[in-house]
Amino acid sequence: MQQSNPFAGRVAGVLAIGLLVAGCSKDQEGSYASPAGNYDLSHWKLTLPDGEASEVRPAQLGENYASKYFHLAENGAMVFVAPVGGGTTKNASYPRSELREVLDPNDDKRNWSGTGFHQLTATCRVLRAPSTEKIVVGQIHGFDARPLIKLQWEKGKLKALVKKHPKGSNEDISHVFSTRVGNDLFSYRIEVRDGVLDVEANGEHFTHDFYAADPAWRDVPFYFKAGAYVQDDKGGSDEVGEVQFTQLAVRHD
Repeated sequence: MQQSNPFAGRVAGVLAIGLLVAGCSKDQEGSYASPAGNYDLSHWKLTLPDGEASEVRPAQLGENYASKYFHLAENGAMVFVAPVGGGTTKNASYPRSELREVLDPNDDKRNWSGTGFHQLTATCRVLRAPSTEKIVVGQIHGFDARPLIKLQWEKGKLKALVKKHPKGSNEDISHVFSTRVGNDLFSYRIEVRDGVLDVEANGEHFTHDFYAADPAWRDVPFYFKAGAYVQDDKGGSDEVGEVQFTQLAVRHD
């Protein structure tokens, strides 16, 4: 069913580099600077690629959380690291260090519908990739349904993988963006306006009317995701995906 958007008419979850001082925390691998001093993480939770695919809630993220999987780089970027041998979430085959949008930090079931205007913008770069050379860097995921869109870095190019249906047939629409980004910074925008998806990467657009493709999408609540979701589960302990974000913003109107 469609759900109301408690953040209608304002920007939610904006992340932008601005502060110079960040807190630190430690894990068994050493000390890491926390992104919380530079980024607003109050409407995100984090999934880790540890053995239990642990979750870090927004309150904990805001308390200077950092680890080898998620930390602040010396250049101020937010770093996501996922080894191919890491733990996976339920119904997933691959590990991830990935943020998941939460409109209400205390209730994961409050999400947004495909009606209205919803936008994720980001600037990032892939520093390390697994042997498949595939990492998902941004998503719109359905709640108790398939992901509407996965934006995948693949062998230096970007590919939009769009599901035709929220359930049932597992068909994809695939669009490869022409510009090769390699390991350089690139910007992307994933936007929904009244059932129409628009994905932009470095100025090139791909558009898909998902309400027209399957009206069942009208009953699916959604949320944004961003980070390093490696599309690989084989390889040695040194095989990882690493993505740095320098900008990440969400808007709902």
